[in-house]
Amino acid sequence: MATNYGHVLDRKSLGAADAKHIIRRCEELKEDRKNWDLLWEEIAHFVLPTKGGFHQKKNKGDRLTDGIFDSTAPTALENLASGLHGALTAPSGRWFHVRYRDEELNNDDEAVEWLEDCTDRIYKAFEESNFNSEVNELYLDLCCFGTAAMLVERSHKRSDEADVDNQMNFRTVHLSEISISEDFDGFVDTVYRKLKLTARQAVQLWGDKWDLGDSIKNAMEQNKPDKVFEFIHAVYPRPDIPVVVDVSVPKNKRPWASVWVNVKDQKVVQDGGYFEFPWMVPRWSKLSGDVYGFSPALMARADIRTLNAAKQFEMRAWEKSIDPPTLSTYNGIIGDLRLDPGGLTYVRDVNGIRAFNNEAQWQVSQIKSAELVENIMKAFHNDKLRLHEGPNMTATEVRARMELMQQILGPVVGRLQSELLNPLIGRVFMLMHRSNKFLEAPMSVQQGGSNLDIEYVSPLARAQRLEEVFAIERWFGQLGGMAQVNPSVMDVVDFNKIGRLIAKRVGVPAEAMRSEEEVAREQQERQQQQQQMQQAMQQQQGLEQAGQAAQVASAIDETGPEQVGAVVQGLQAA
Repeated sequence: MATNYGHVLDRKSLGAADAKHIIRRCEELKEDRKNWDLLWEEIAHFVLPTKGGFHQKKNKGDRLTDGIFDSTAPTALENLASGLHGALTAPSGRWFHVRYRDEELNNDDEAVEWLEDCTDRIYKAFEESNFNSEVNELYLDLCCFGTAAMLVERSHKRSDEADVDNQMNFRTVHLSEISISEDFDGFVDTVYRKLKLTARQAVQLWGDKWDLGDSIKNAMEQNKPDKVFEFIHAVYPRPDIPVVVDVSVPKNKRPWASVWVNVKDQKVVQDGGYFEFPWMVPRWSKLSGDVYGFSPALMARADIRTLNAAKQFEMRAWEKSIDPPTLSTYNGIIGDLRLDPGGLTYVRDVNGIRAFNNEAQWQVSQIKSAELVENIMKAFHNDKLRLHEGPNMTATEVRARMELMQQILGPVVGRLQSELLNPLIGRVFMLMHRSNKFLEAPMSVQQGGSNLDIEYVSPLARAQRLEEVFAIERWFGQLGGMAQVNPSVMDVVDFNKIGRLIAKRVGVPAEAMRSEEEVAREQQERQQQQQQMQQAMQQQQGLEQAGQAAQVASAIDETGPEQVGAVVQGLQAA
């Protein structure tokens, strides 16, 4: 097991949690990301105005789109987030399968049926929860800021048994609320969340069972239930506690600490724990030494700002073209210049007043704007996600687009599988297992103790695996030409393995295929039938030959010696 150097400061939590220590650690992590807050504030203003508030706190009802003159970047962000949602975690289809790492269990029909039933129940839990809406928010944060955070829990109540409750809840948290830290291997294993709750919300969350602090108690007694208080929710590993699955384990003996602190009173409200790390913190891409990620919006930051400024200049030129300024000789106008409809203006010389045309170069502005728009769309990979631009695209064109998309987004998808999808499915599986949402496992699974592997069958995941299918198709095409010259070349093909490989790569459900035992049994029965047919044909041929021999013998008996000799001589001459 890797040494956890990143959490020496948290070893106090192995005993009673220290509120002052939690608050100090949170402030240190917030200070480390100070520069990121300034950068995220700028990006949010131009790309995702609703997610601002990193550096300057927003008031309720503030106008969030002031100073924005172009919507290219927000539109490109929505397209990329929607594309990822449909390509990785499509709400309308299946996007993952679970299988055993032990191949013997994968060939056990009873074990496979149980695991597929578990998978069906996980999909049902996703459908009945708020997962699809929250994961879309996560994709927006990820594509905009490069880092996103989702909390996966059972209930809104922070009770001792929050990990064994009966309701699934997903919550994508605003990036301004959290601070993160990595372990030695580069995985996020520490999240400090600083949030605000009213006194009434705190009482609803914990009830009378917990001591929430004197400040909240006084607020409720003074009839001020809407007074706001700051809380810190710290989740970090307990390095000396191994992974456990027994739900009866005390809260302070679980591998992941969950500590809630009332900041004003510097008081620990709850010292709990999780069986698994409940936070999913994916990064789009990350430089060595950085904890937070980079995003397409950060990469296109210069083009986004330039295009917005250009559109602002165009708006000014547009206004001047529609309502141009007026030129007049000195004292050429008597009274005021009336530009309203039907307005009457008195002039000394009608030729001494005219409109001032600015002669803006609209063509140059449009060309440059189109170039910036194209750069932003490319930065957000919108050109790769448009797989069905033309109504008459051939299968080859679609295949080429899919290959190009998986080449461009392949590294990102790999990171998302590692930091988002794998821990997400593992967390949900264990939550449902502890709350007895699955059927009883077969004895072969209970005794085998096999680990599980997750296979992704979303459109983009299948596109990454289709290269082998395309290679097999090309190979078959080449073998077909060679077989016309030498048919024995097809003997090198293992059709059974190829059939299973193609089904696996394109995401065919397991129930649609026969097991290897069924295939072997059917092949054996087919061979037996062929052998019986051959034996029957041989017997039929033997009977026919015996009948012909009997006819010949009868003919010899009826023929004289002279005729037989002539027949024999004729056969010899022939």
